[in-house]
Amino acid sequence: MKIDPTKLEIEGWYREDTVEDMVIFYRNNKVVYSGRSEFQRIDIIDTIGYGRMLFLDRIAQSASADEFMYHEMLVHPVMVMHPEPKNIFVLGGSEGATIREVFRYPTVERVVMVDIDEKLVRLCQKYLSDWSDNAYEDPRLELHFEDGRKYLEENPEKFDVMIVDLSDPMPDSPALLLFTREFYSLLSDRLTEEGLAVIQGETINPERISFHARLVNTLKAVFPEVLPYPYPIQSFHDLHAHIIVSKKPAVDLKQAEKRIKEYNLPLRCFSGELFSSLFNLPLFMRTAYEKYTKIITDDDPGIKD
Repeated sequence: MKIDPTKLEIEGWYREDTVEDMVIFYRNNKVVYSGRSEFQRIDIIDTIGYGRMLFLDRIAQSASADEFMYHEMLVHPVMVMHPEPKNIFVLGGSEGATIREVFRYPTVERVVMVDIDEKLVRLCQKYLSDWSDNAYEDPRLELHFEDGRKYLEENPEKFDVMIVDLSDPMPDSPALLLFTREFYSLLSDRLTEEGLAVIQGETINPERISFHARLVNTLKAVFPEVLPYPYPIQSFHDLHAHIIVSKKPAVDLKQAEKRIKEYNLPLRCFSGELFSSLFNLPLFMRTAYEKYTKIITDDDPGIKD
């Protein structure tokens, strides 16, 4: 008898449907929440190996055991590269951990966060409150529940740093329009002249790197400076990267290292030593950028090559 693992339910275990040819099972002791919002399935599970985890459409997004790695590596490299980040834009980031890291900076005066899924954010506030560490109560935060691209199209103000913390796009999903050349041109228009942005850059697993490589090349079609970098996180069971972009070429990395020492933030993953080698990429990543060159556009936003 053949068994379809994508339909298999085992008592005391939670199934993650990671990619089309692989599933992962987590031993758990509690289903904290399982349901749907208007946009996606949401599961919050207490697992044995990684603590409390957030899954969207059965794909892991964060785990209490190592979410600090993801969020520190998303936020801090781009923040220290700006001379004085005051006005910050965050797209996504429902757990509140992204804004938690942003608010560590004494220069920050205002954070605009836009997430399309209010139900997801409210569930995170209820069940993952220690991840946000009261960031949602910070008076510098402006929280909007709407389509992020629509918000930026209708609000012409400019930001010092923009953080695009989106979940992985699904085939035929409207979210694919947040990964296109046209959307990145909009990001560029909303940055100050010294502005920088960071984008969640997808998997860099050598067997699945094509979409990441196309993201990098799409960003290169818009920005003069594009800096991808890998980061460690065990709960994703895969290699991943973020991508920093700048409106100015030749970002001063030495000044950024100096700022890390001056800020002296109480972090657990990101450090000056890590930053100094962050953009030294393995050969397979550089090779992929030469191989997968198809630009992602509104007219052709597909994930496949």
